[in-house]
Amino acid sequence: MNRILQVLAGGLVVLGAVPAVAAHAAPAVPDFSAYPKVAEDDYTVRPGLAYSVRGFRTPSGLYCTSSNHRAMYAVNCTGPLIGAPDGANWVNLFESGNIVTPVKFTQGDAPQSADVPQFEGHPIKLLPKDTAYAFDDAVCVWTDTIALACRIGSGDQYNGFIATSDAVTTFGNV
Repeated sequence: MNRILQVLAGGLVVLGAVPAVAAHAAPAVPDFSAYPKVAEDDYTVRPGLAYSVRGFRTPSGLYCTSSNHRAMYAVNCTGPLIGAPDGANWVNLFESGNIVTPVKFTQGDAPQSADVPQFEGHPIKLLPKDTAYAFDDAVCVWTDTIALACRIGSGDQYNGFIATSDAVTTFGNV
């Protein structure tokens, strides 16, 4: 019996000496509240009471628009979402009342040229690094390590995504 325990212990020592294969860990969800918020007027591309739209872009070629109408909120982002499911280049976050839907990925034709994207003739402004775009019950940021992270929802239900230079992951509780 002692001989068996010695062999098992020796095997564990050998296994412990084998270097672990580095797993590609998903980035941590940013603390969105830690970033200073940009001014809404600077990012409004369609003013109005009934159906206003705001938008921003990032240096990595991603851009998003958000809107709200009658307690329905949406954020739509497009661009190079490397590692997104099924080669998607669009991601949608949606909330109606207090119900948040799962993150939706789709693939479609790029609606813009390589120039500054526009919404109804209004150029979409660059969001500065380490600032929060926090409108329409959503918040988005980009940092040195995150190409774009967005979250929608308030209260108990929320969903979001994180895009890096090589992967897209989702987070949330819906």
